[in-house]
Amino acid sequence: MHLLSETAKWKTESEFVSPDGIISKATGESNIIVKKQEIRNDSWAVFGGMKRVNNFKIRIVSNYEYHFESLNPELGIQKGIFNVDRNLIYSKFTIEGTNLNGFEIIKRLDDICYANGSLYDGEKLINTWNAVMNKIE
Repeated sequence: MHLLSETAKWKTESEFVSPDGIISKATGESNIIVKKQEIRNDSWAVFGGMKRVNNFKIRIVSNYEYHFESLNPELGIQKGIFNVDRNLIYSKFTIEGTNLNGFEIIKRLDDICYANGSLYDGEKLINTWNAVMNKIE
């Protein structure tokens, strides 16, 4: 079972780390809604005193591949792919009309998920992040 396997609500605790080691913390929620051929992930996080929203529309291509799009108000339209391997999700994405790109790996162990990722501007690292997600519903 992986993060996108079932409808559930998750509480998130995250850390964002700049290239020079400055750590910023965030808390939020992720609400996963699984339908037949589509999944929604309506997420928000409070980061730097601001609430940031990222709502994903995910299209199921196969049991092992999902395509997604999300409008991130700070960055723009994010497009990418999720590749699934049992309880792991490997994600890579780009931000439309920019050089921004990144990846994330999400590992689920029962009712806890661990996520690690990074954001780049071309080849230049913008930040990395890690998150712990606890299932609350």
